[in-house]
Amino acid sequence: MLQLAPFAASLAPITSLVMLVMLSAAGELHPRGAAILIALFLIAAYGQFFSPSPIVAALALGSQTLLAVALVVRWRWSA
Repeated sequence: MLQLAPFAASLAPITSLVMLVMLSAAGELHPRGAAILIALFLIAAYGQFFSPSPIVAALALGSQTLLAVALVVRWRWSA
């Protein structure tokens, strides 16, 4: 399959990771909430990059994108 934008698959995990670090550094994440968000990030990243099934990888990419959007919205609302 020809990928027109090969960086697009790694954009959501990078955004999620950067937002987790920024929110954590700003003190916006409580320990329990941070643990849940980090677990969701790791599960989605594992499914996206290491799953042999393309369906699971696509679902993981979707959940990673939703996580990134939710973290960006949370960051904008807290500012």
